[in-house]
Amino acid sequence: MEKIRDFSKNSGVLIQFFLILAILFTGINFLLPKGKELFQMNKTIKAKKEKLAKLTQKVAFLESLDEYEITNKTQFLLKVLPPEEDIFIPLSALKGLASQFYDIQIKDFKIDLGREEVKNQLSSISFSLKIVGSKESIINFIDKIKATYPLMRVDEISIFLSEEELPASLLKIEAFFLSLPKEMGKTEEFLSLITSAEEKVYREISTFSFPLKEEVAPTLPSGKENPFTF
Repeated sequence: MEKIRDFSKNSGVLIQFFLILAILFTGINFLLPKGKELFQMNKTIKAKKEKLAKLTQKVAFLESLDEYEITNKTQFLLKVLPPEEDIFIPLSALKGLASQFYDIQIKDFKIDLGREEVKNQLSSISFSLKIVGSKESIINFIDKIKATYPLMRVDEISIFLSEEELPASLLKIEAFFLSLPKEMGKTEEFLSLITSAEEKVYREISTFSFPLKEEVAPTLPSGKENPFTF
């Protein structure tokens, strides 16, 4: 009888203990996923706030730029380094350049199929060009290639002299092309600023000209200098 009484005394405590365990177990199973979900939600909200802050800064930065200046610079640079590997682009420029000399004639050209990838999406096509003209005109023709776009480089020069005919010259020329990026940067990423060295290069190539006639847009006042690369 004494043992039965002792059990009845402790039964209420045991029931309360098991009830507390059941509540704790149920609460953990319910609250733990909710806690993880809440933590992930706070993390997502924080990431979106940071992205919005970056976008706000980028929008303010872009609004400070001069659209006309950016458009003109981009169009010009695409002419200096065309995105298409088209051999007729440099050949048209050289033909127009030759037309500026009364005695320069382009006799023949040959494409070198061994093209070389330079770096950073920059590629090149090499070709040989045979021209005939006076020695002085040939020298001036070669010199003008340096200030003509699209961008070309004269790698080798061979001049053949003859007493009966005008001198002939064989030029080995490399024309450069820069393909457009295949992947665009993320919208919230900052734009790359132009370095002083890049700005110096742009000032140098801005003096380049195309020997064929082009439509020229009217000159308008430009605003803030374009601070990022193309």
